[in-house]
Amino acid sequence: MDMFAARLDEIMKRRGLTDRNVRDKLAELDVKVSHVYVVQMRQGKATNPTIGVVKALAEVLNVRTSWLLGESDPSSDAPFAGLSNASREAMRVMLELARRADRLAPIGWDIPPPPQLGERADAKLSAVHPYLPEEVERALSPDADHIPPNRVGARLRELRLKAELSTAEADLVVGTEAGWVDGVEAGSTTPSTRMLQQLLSRYGVMDPFQQQLFAAAARGDLDDRWWFPYFQRLPMWLVVFMEMEDSSELIRTFSSDSVPPLLQHPEYAVAVRQAAHHPETAADQVEFGVKILRDRQRRLLEERTTKIWAVIQESVLLDDLGGTDVQVAQLDLLIELAQRPEITIQINPGGPGRYRPRGGPFTLMRLPGDGRPDVVWLPHLVEDLLLSDMPLVKAYHMAHTRLSMSAGDPDRSGNGLARIRERVVREALTGRG
Repeated sequence: MDMFAARLDEIMKRRGLTDRNVRDKLAELDVKVSHVYVVQMRQGKATNPTIGVVKALAEVLNVRTSWLLGESDPSSDAPFAGLSNASREAMRVMLELARRADRLAPIGWDIPPPPQLGERADAKLSAVHPYLPEEVERALSPDADHIPPNRVGARLRELRLKAELSTAEADLVVGTEAGWVDGVEAGSTTPSTRMLQQLLSRYGVMDPFQQQLFAAAARGDLDDRWWFPYFQRLPMWLVVFMEMEDSSELIRTFSSDSVPPLLQHPEYAVAVRQAAHHPETAADQVEFGVKILRDRQRRLLEERTTKIWAVIQESVLLDDLGGTDVQVAQLDLLIELAQRPEITIQINPGGPGRYRPRGGPFTLMRLPGDGRPDVVWLPHLVEDLLLSDMPLVKAYHMAHTRLSMSAGDPDRSGNGLARIRERVVREALTGRG
């Protein structure tokens, strides 16, 4: 196994991977070994790794299993010795194209192609299950709050695979030496903002807010954000939303279908998410979604006490989503929150003469900075839509202003909520009778 140890040590150094990096990558393939065992394999002290471990190492390091075990390359393949499968394939394709241009027969070398991204039914964001099962498992694990030192590597690797690019092809995108993208994904190399933008654009991430967030995360500017442990696991639009929400000086929202998330009672929040998943209850998805919401509420209502101005359609409060007990608990919480000076709650009654904007619920966020315009978030079925175009933002400003004029006096919201609570309890008792 001396040759195995030497080649393992060589390829890890070439890829810029530490023993802990390799351990973590093996864990992603469900191969559980300690970083100490990786050290022992590199040093030749672990002489009996299983074939499963060796195959997983070859996949993680992107080399052939036979090369890692010390087999010599045939003379026709010798120039490719030690290259990653992706680099070998790129070289083969270039040579085959050149031979075709010169009307020569193809060589037909037996060089294994790079791993391809397989079709996965759960790899696409859906309205039913927005979080992948492995994301739920990691987020709910005891060490989920640990912030990995590799800030953007795992996310970039995920995007590269979705774009169906090899690391060698990604290296060509930014014009760097071979192995640079491997280093970035492993966390041993920090990309510049320009190179990161080039990669993200090629991977299909064109939104400027998402690119700015990636760049800030790569620099370490976001390490202290409460949401950063979620960065590697949540949809990017949701991460951008949480960063903007966390930075907002004022949040104005209109809700026509449910109580605004930041003002939701825990049991009501569960009922809202169960309804969104109906008829598949997806308990793990509900639990994960409520956990994220509770973290948001703790940050904005308890730590930062962010100013929130909510206009709620009266029909929302009369909807017994989750049952009467949950409905009453939610109303009690709103009555309590309405007494807080940083929270303004208005109820927009039904009936004629009341303003109802087209398009349903929306949220306006005022970001810090002199002269910086607000942004608008619109909830959609699969992912929320961010609007920053000034004319559109002004239109939503006007809509919220008209809603505030249409709705009841905020100083009397507590009394209005109490009357709705009495009505809900009375109708529930009447129904039982």
